[in-house]
Amino acid sequence: MHLLPIFLSLAFAFGKVWGTNECVQFEKYREVSDPDSIQVISNHSGTSREELVGLCAPRCLRDIECNAFDICYGSLQCRTIRGWTPTGSVGQSGDLCQRHHIECAEGYYYSRTNGSCLIHDRCDFETGETSCFLSEAVGDSFDWSRITGATSSYDTGPTSAYSGLYYKYIETSSYVDGDAAILQSSKSFQDKTYCLTLHYHMYGATTESLAIQTQKENEAPITHWIRSGNQGNTWHQLSGVSLHMDPQTKILISATHGTSYTGDIAIDYVELWPFACP
Repeated sequence: MHLLPIFLSLAFAFGKVWGTNECVQFEKYREVSDPDSIQVISNHSGTSREELVGLCAPRCLRDIECNAFDICYGSLQCRTIRGWTPTGSVGQSGDLCQRHHIECAEGYYYSRTNGSCLIHDRCDFETGETSCFLSEAVGDSFDWSRITGATSSYDTGPTSAYSGLYYKYIETSSYVDGDAAILQSSKSFQDKTYCLTLHYHMYGATTESLAIQTQKENEAPITHWIRSGNQGNTWHQLSGVSLHMDPQTKILISATHGTSYTGDIAIDYVELWPFACP
């Protein structure tokens, strides 16, 4: 049995992957709460910090898909992570953990398969569309609205964003049944499969539908995920939908107007990862 040489300190875990020249340093980056479940590879329990690091650090070094690990003191658990959650993702609740990961610039994550930092697209709507890979489609029935706080109608819509202050939603006090507001991707994609995750809020007696689609040039859109009807007054997580993209294909996020004003639909913290969903 080969032993993996690992050197640990209070600040970082570091080691050389057996059989390669890859030297990996996992730096203590920040405290995090529960990550999206799609990012978790494995969970492990221990009795001390040293045991937890000894459990998760070598497992992460051995697994080429692992780019980070968390040490959770409150629950005495550790977990290995596929990517890394950007700083803005603080909506989750739970035990605060110390995240150790391979550091990249803001908006990127480290791929050990490629040996480089890769772009990680996200829309948190905190700064409008300037840093978002989605924009308002031309030719749809109406536009999404960016808002902070509660929507204007009673018994529909969220009271606040999932993460941060701002989110996007469709206002259903106007327009007519069946009208759709569409966000579409504004970047060119490589010919490969991506993973889209987001958080959505669909509360109200006349809530219609929210759909994720792809469209190649002028062909009919293909629906990959759809949710319809009242889902309760809470934010829900779409843990991942795989989308095969190419330079001629775009992503569509479409929300449809219901029969009355109690049909507001909201989305927040949309993320696009450059790999297929697990």
